[in-house]
Amino acid sequence: MQSPVGARCPDCATIGQAPIFRATPAELSAAITLSIAGAIGFGVIYGILVWVLWILPLGFMIGNVLASFIFALGAAPIGEYIRRVGKYKLDARLRIVAAFTMFIVWIIGFIIASTFGVWNGLFLNIVAYIGLGIGIYVAMNRLRP
Repeated sequence: MQSPVGARCPDCATIGQAPIFRATPAELSAAITLSIAGAIGFGVIYGILVWVLWILPLGFMIGNVLASFIFALGAAPIGEYIRRVGKYKLDARLRIVAAFTMFIVWIIGFIIASTFGVWNGLFLNIVAYIGLGIGIYVAMNRLRP
């Protein structure tokens, strides 16, 4: 049987992926649980940072760009956190977990900042959505094989 790396016997070809690529269900559920816990922590930190940017006299546009920039930069440590929680597995499902983790961080930050009195428009505009998209992209690429 032909494979991308050369000819293999039929028995070897039916084995599937190597264990380094697949997370077990227990590892995946642990990664999801710990990513939710981490997302709550990172979301609180992000919400407080947005609140600090809001009370500084920077202006709406500069504060908005800085908040999106902070979110996009914070995606690399979050992606690395998911990578460590997933025991360095190269499973594509962990990339989805990282994307949802970034979205939960954004939602928690939105809730925390709104509680502190930050205007909701800071999170609901095109610049914030671009920051969210870049953050999700960066977090997912930290888990790329």
